Amino acid sequence: MQSGNDLPNDSRAKYFGQCAVMMLHALRQESDADPFSEVTSIDLSAETVPGHEGIYDQALSNALAAIVAAEWPGEEVNRRGRVHFARDLLKVIAEKTRSDPATGLCVVPDRDADARSRWDRDNPLPKGFWDTPIDVGLLTDALDVSGLARHGSGTGRLQHRHVQALLALDRHRTLRTLMEAQPERDDERAQGEDARSADQARALLELIGDDEAERRAGAADNPNPYHPKHNPDGHDFEECPVCGHETFCAQGMDMWGRVAFGQCVVCSYRRSPRVADEKGFGEHIKWLMETD
Repeated sequence: MQSGNDLPNDSRAKYFGQCAVMMLHALRQESDADPFSEVTSIDLSAETVPGHEGIYDQALSNALAAIVAAEWPGEEVNRRGRVHFARDLLKVIAEKTRSDPATGLCVVPDRDADARSRWDRDNPLPKGFWDTPIDVGLLTDALDVSGLARHGSGTGRLQHRHVQALLALDRHRTLRTLMEAQPERDDERAQGEDARSADQARALLELIGDDEAERRAGAADNPNPYHPKHNPDGHDFEECPVCGHETFCAQGMDMWGRVAFGQCVVCSYRRSPRVADEKGFGEHIKWLMETD
């Protein structure tokens, strides 16, 4: 976080979302475990890139600063005008909010209730749905745990419940960025994987040479042919965007039916459904503009 009070809340929300979605992804990577399990203890650096303790702290610090600045303007900074550390921001929240007698969580009430649309008012959600529950004790414990790794004092084993408590902050009106950040990160990952697949395919083509590629293309059989009963969704070979041979085995189409996903049986280039959807959307928009 920046020192001083010059970072706007929308930037804090953005940084929170970018970091929090990385924590959520780390949980999903961990042996396909339920990302919302409350019992699994995990070492995030074991399966993913080391340093998630710092990412966790950055997400938490930005989220807490945004919440406190929105709810109690000026309380997010100290006497020198610098943003409080996360631990101190949690103390501010504990002092300023009521505690739910059933859960012991500090609850920041929804202040947008009177400004909601007529549809929202006519179709109300349960009372308190948009309130923000903050587990001050658990988040403080997370800071203690992550601090061990960040300061070279221990392993810093964050648990699912620590990340759950972090993600719960996204309910606050000044945040609510995970819905946007998650697809963006998934798109970036899919594009990265697609680029790596194309690079590996080009490397394979260089290794085997043109003659061998031609031989493989001539001998290729479609492993996914059309059959009226057993495989009515089968597709003919398509031209591979990497090697140029009619050997791209389409295993399905994007949601607009314009771009196939699958794998080339000559160079092994693989296109994922997510990349196909993105390319297909572009093709669909182009078609709409041409037919308008």
